[in-house]
Amino acid sequence: MILAVDTSCYTTSICVIEVNSGEIVFECNKYLTVKPGARGLRQSEGFFQHVNQLAEIFDTLCKQVDVKKLVAVAVSNKPRPVEKSYMPVFHAGVLFCRNLANTLNVPLYTYSHQEGHLMAAVKSSGMSEVPDSFIGLHLSGGTTELLEVTSTEDGFDANCLGGTLDLNFGQLIDRLGVQMGLDFPCGKAMDDLAQQIEHEDYYKIKMKSESTFNLSGLENKYMALLETQNPNYVCKHLFNTLAEIILQIITPYTEGHQIVLSGGVASNAIVKNYLERKLPQCAIYFALPQYARDNAFGIAVLGCEHYKKEILRHA
Repeated sequence: MILAVDTSCYTTSICVIEVNSGEIVFECNKYLTVKPGARGLRQSEGFFQHVNQLAEIFDTLCKQVDVKKLVAVAVSNKPRPVEKSYMPVFHAGVLFCRNLANTLNVPLYTYSHQEGHLMAAVKSSGMSEVPDSFIGLHLSGGTTELLEVTSTEDGFDANCLGGTLDLNFGQLIDRLGVQMGLDFPCGKAMDDLAQQIEHEDYYKIKMKSESTFNLSGLENKYMALLETQNPNYVCKHLFNTLAEIILQIITPYTEGHQIVLSGGVASNAIVKNYLERKLPQCAIYFALPQYARDNAFGIAVLGCEHYKKEILRHA
């Protein structure tokens, strides 16, 4: 078995899977606590909550799983697979996993949070195998990127082709949701509100290039729209607009490429239905909702693949 940990900004995740079968033996995703009306947490506060929640989840895990049977430990250690990518909250998971790997005398594998998202999306979307290359979208509170992704021996290389130049999709969603009085993070509640109304309205934004754009102007527009329209209408309008932006940036890549959507925003039903309706012939894949959001499953799969390759090398 391999144990994997992901300590993102707002979720503490642990996943244990069998190496050969890929079967999930244990899985737990626990949100960090954000005060009502707040738009997020300071990194120091997030780190503190992760440390405590890792201990709580591990206590539960030890009652269900024989940790002595672990053959490796895997963890996300930074946001993206690029130089100087860093966020303190990931250090909580790294320290926990380093201690565990040293105690059990097993290998420790590290990957970026983004690689975990991409693998979780590939594995849960119905793709028959991990492609050698694909176009990936990572759409979350901290990242909104269009990526040219290549599989490597130890994970993924991701070349950024475009995305937001200021606010991320998740930030825009959460800022509007908090303004509506919803609990942070707000995406699921806003998705539910949006599905209670039918309309096709959206804002058309001016692209900065074929695949880059700004979102700060949209925040002002939607704050103003909230003063004249009900939350259901505004939520549906927002998700229509985000889906239209995605449509614009992926259209140049729909021929000859598989397109994989990952990250919390990829779990949105309005966005998914909009894109599937507009691109019926496109090879577009969506992570299952539970694996679009922050999770350790993708990190666990990456760890399993790494471990199996190591065994083959030394066979």
